[in-house]
Amino acid sequence: MNRPPISRLSTWTRGQTQAILAAIVSLVALAASAHSAGPTAPTLGQPGDSLTAATVTVPRAQQYDFTARTNGQKYRLMISTPARLEPGKRYPILYILDAYWYFVPAALTVPASDADHLSSAIVAGIGYPTDEMDELLRRRTFDLTPPRVAGAETPVDPSTGGVDTFIRMLREEIKPFVQSRYPVDEKRQAIFGMSNGGLAALRILFRHPETFQTYIAGSPAIFQNNRAILADEAAFSKKVRSGAVSLKLLITSAGNEQYRGSDPKLLADDPRFVDDASELATRLSSLDPAKVSVVRTIFPDESHKSVSLATLSRALYFALQPAATIPP
Repeated sequence: MNRPPISRLSTWTRGQTQAILAAIVSLVALAASAHSAGPTAPTLGQPGDSLTAATVTVPRAQQYDFTARTNGQKYRLMISTPARLEPGKRYPILYILDAYWYFVPAALTVPASDADHLSSAIVAGIGYPTDEMDELLRRRTFDLTPPRVAGAETPVDPSTGGVDTFIRMLREEIKPFVQSRYPVDEKRQAIFGMSNGGLAALRILFRHPETFQTYIAGSPAIFQNNRAILADEAAFSKKVRSGAVSLKLLITSAGNEQYRGSDPKLLADDPRFVDDASELATRLSSLDPAKVSVVRTIFPDESHKSVSLATLSRALYFALQPAATIPP
């Protein structure tokens, strides 16, 4: 029998072995890749096909449902933290009123780290443990509006007037809770509110200006209860002139949220969203610009409803500029 030389047989065996080993390695790598990719996602299929839905979640966000000691009412507190939370670092915080509408866009817009003229920040939204719109509107209308001024001619509206108790809850319950659990920079705290929420922000500004360093009053409903919010303006102005106040304030409006026609009845019934806000901004700007920095913004071609996210976007930029870009 003719046998191939040992050298040829050895060469052929090594080549075959290498090919087999290469194939095994490829199969193992393919299996590992398939395992890491997880199961194949189902296709959307045709109308009527079964496809299980999952709940949408907000990354790095938590919520706390609680009963307030101040008024016995139930609230929901939503809090998000930066994506790149650095150990030992303190972060600015933006409190959001009407969290049902504004917490999610604010939380998802805040950058993972300081970038593009925005600081990474904590966002805390205050709202209610319900998705029922009528209940949301009822609760916020009461919580975010001031009571009627004593002696005013307008009758008492029982659906309004709870803002002072709400503010007490915010100051005495919510803020201490947040500061005990999250790395808050207590020198960089801001509050944002729209419409009645903007009115509540002004109430805090006038009565407790030390609560925040930055205030954003979007389209504030100054008309509520015969402009009761303005009763505290004189006392606040006195504090500013005495040097006891140092903060910045953004007041915004939508260009189309006030009637500009000539019908006397419509003029009398109009809430004067734009003019009231402009007149207030002018008065506050003249107090002491070194102590109270006031910025007035009007968004043209926007209505009271459509302007909300434009206002929130401007609020984020106003409140969360990195410390290095903020004038001393």
